[in-house]
Amino acid sequence: MSDYDFFIEPQLFARSPVDANVLDDWGETHSIDTYKELFTGLRGSVGQKDADLLWWKPAHQRLATALPETKFLFILRDPVKRAESQYFNELGKGREALTFEQALEREAQDVLTPWQQLHLQYKKRGCYAESLEHFFSHIPKERVLVVILEELFANWNTAMIQVCEFLGINSEEGIAIKPLHSNKEELLERKAFSKNLGLVWAFDFWDRMSEAIVVRTSKETNKRQKMRKHLRGWYYESKRKGQQLNPDIVENLKSFYKPHNEKLERLLNKKLIYW
Repeated sequence: MSDYDFFIEPQLFARSPVDANVLDDWGETHSIDTYKELFTGLRGSVGQKDADLLWWKPAHQRLATALPETKFLFILRDPVKRAESQYFNELGKGREALTFEQALEREAQDVLTPWQQLHLQYKKRGCYAESLEHFFSHIPKERVLVVILEELFANWNTAMIQVCEFLGINSEEGIAIKPLHSNKEELLERKAFSKNLGLVWAFDFWDRMSEAIVVRTSKETNKRQKMRKHLRGWYYESKRKGQQLNPDIVENLKSFYKPHNEKLERLLNKKLIYW
């Protein structure tokens, strides 16, 4: 499975904001033949993973035109937890500099640039029904399967059989896949003693040395994470633990999403019992 943002303007993936005026015309710079070349030589069922495609509405028509027979699988999670996760993810990438509360206030002003809309719009992205309705206006529902993440983990075998049957792949192999949360926002920072001016050079040196050991030892993400924790965990701590969301913000988000979740229930014809 490829993880590649082909259907979104590439300039928008810069680490820092870009001017909307510098965005290329996507249709003039992208070719479906170039996209298909990414999958040359692959066998069996192949696909692309891109968490931004449902949210980024300009991509919907591009997908409909370029992939007229492709099936689409959307996995949705509790929108409150999704917003929190996205915020910490962007904070860790260095794109976000505000507190979560300040970021929501910025979003409420509704004057975001395309770059901000793609990366820093935490609240509205969880209005799933709106995004799905726009997607369905370009791509038939029959080619789309929506899975609720909490249901997937609670009823793994049943959900995976549904996914495999939809994609036309072996359900036994699907069930055998172990559930994995591969996008945890670590947001690690040095503990106070390792920031001491007299010792900081030594910890900087060990950061570089240990990372060199990690990348040369394994190519597997999980193994690398375990090695980093073993080699550097004693002088790093989670920055996220000290940034728990204000309970009032959580309650406000729950109230905000209630009508949107009810709309999603009607759209999917199912109750969202885990939210």
